Amino acid sequence: MDYHCPYSYRVAGWLDDLGPGHVAVRHRLVGLEQFNRDATAAEWRLWEQPLDYVHYRERQNRRPLAAFLATAIIEAAEAAEVARRFRRGVYEARFGERADITDPAVLDRVAVAAGAMQHRVRDGLAEPRIVAAARRRVAEDWAAARTDYAIFGVPTLRIGTARPFYLRLAGAIDPADGQRLLDALLAFRAAAPEVLELKLPEPAGPV
Repeated sequence: MDYHCPYSYRVAGWLDDLGPGHVAVRHRLVGLEQFNRDATAAEWRLWEQPLDYVHYRERQNRRPLAAFLATAIIEAAEAAEVARRFRRGVYEARFGERADITDPAVLDRVAVAAGAMQHRVRDGLAEPRIVAAARRRVAEDWAAARTDYAIFGVPTLRIGTARPFYLRLAGAIDPADGQRLLDALLAFRAAAPEVLELKLPEPAGPV
């Protein structure tokens, strides 16, 4: 997942709405900027950058690091339900409010609204030991995404031990349709394991 990806936003919302009675989701923090800037992570690594680093296209409001570190801090220190609301809240801030989620103050506000301790994000980002653990989490998530399979983007789902797959949804999924979609995806993958890619072209525009 990457908070700056609208397709991640839709898939995360879909899985979240299914609820823990249907799925147990483990979120991996994998930055699109890393893929776009240095997909091998041989020279430039997102998790090693300072919070004020320059985005590869100088689009400073598209940097994922602050939100990733904040997520790792919240997940390590707060209850699972608070972490769930925080992740959802960051997506809503990014796509609903068009807020700058590279701003720690915005992330702190979202954390408090999710039920986290006051200034959990701000204080965590000021504590070297906590930041170091959060950076390790981002590094480990990247390694997990690239070790068994050369995952190339987000959102990518891995269900059990099956081969992961990249998924783009055209829009948000109505919670009433969430289980149907999951069942259909699992049935299709079981019935047609040889299909590596199924991609719909965009409708043609006026000539």
